[in-house]
Amino acid sequence: MPSGCGSSTEMINLFLATRMKRILRVLFGANAAALTYIARGKPTGFTQASVRAFRAARDEPGLSAFDIPTITLSEILGDRRPRICLGVGPYEDGMLPVDQLVALLAILVCEQPNEVLEIGTFMGHTTRQMAEALDTATIHTVDLPEAFSPTEPSDAGLQKDDFHLIERRVVGREFKALPIAIRIRQHFADTATWDFNECGRPTFFFIDGAHTYEYARHDSEQCYTLCSGRGVFLWHDCDPSHPGVQRVLSEWSARGRDVRRISGTTLAYWKNT
Repeated sequence: MPSGCGSSTEMINLFLATRMKRILRVLFGANAAALTYIARGKPTGFTQASVRAFRAARDEPGLSAFDIPTITLSEILGDRRPRICLGVGPYEDGMLPVDQLVALLAILVCEQPNEVLEIGTFMGHTTRQMAEALDTATIHTVDLPEAFSPTEPSDAGLQKDDFHLIERRVVGREFKALPIAIRIRQHFADTATWDFNECGRPTFFFIDGAHTYEYARHDSEQCYTLCSGRGVFLWHDCDPSHPGVQRVLSEWSARGRDVRRISGTTLAYWKNT
C-alpha cells in the first residue's frame, strides 16, 4: 500500500460521515419556515435554516442553550381575574391559536395599557381582539406595505421569512369595517428601517413579525428602547421551529432580563415596570 493511503482513506470516511450527518440534520430539521427558501429558489438558505432548527431542537453544542424557563399563566396573573370576551371563528393559517390568544388577552386586560404596539398585523385577527378587549387604548400595528413583493430585492439589510404568508395577506381585513378601527393605527413599513417613534409611547408589545434572528433582535431592541426598558413584552413562536426567536430571547435572559415561556404555549413573556 502506498505511503499515506491509510490516512487518506480515513479522511475520506470522515468527510463522508460528516456529509451524511449534515444531510440528516437538514432532513430532520426541515420545517415550514425553511421550506419557504425552496419556494424562492434558495436551496442554500433552506439548508442553513434546517440545520439551525435541528440544532435548536436538540440543544446541540455550537448554539446558545435556548434554555428559556417556563412560567404558568396563573403565576403571571396572580390574584387578578381578568374577564375577556373572545370572538372565536375558523382557524386561518398565520393567526394566533385560540389557547394562546386567551393568554395574551388575559395579560393585556390585567395590564390595561394606554397604548399597544403589535408587530405583524397580517389579517388583523389579534389586532381586533386586543382593541375589543380594551375600552379606550390605542392599538398601533405595523406590517409591510401592501404593495411589498417578496420577489423584489430589499434594501433593509435584514433577512426575512414567512414569505408564504406575506404573499396572501390582506392587512387589517378583520377590523377595517368595525367601529374599533378608530382606535387602531395601521402603520405600513419594514421595521428594519421604520422609525418606531411614530407609534407614540406604548407600554405593551406583541412581537410577531419576521421570525429570523436579525428581525426578532432588531424589533425587540427597538421596542425596548421605545419604552426605556419598562413595559410588558410578549413574543409569538418561541419554539424550536423558530430558532431565531429563541436565540434572541436567550440573549435577553443572559443580559438579566427574566424572559419566560408561558407553559403550554409558544408565547414568551417579560415584564419590567
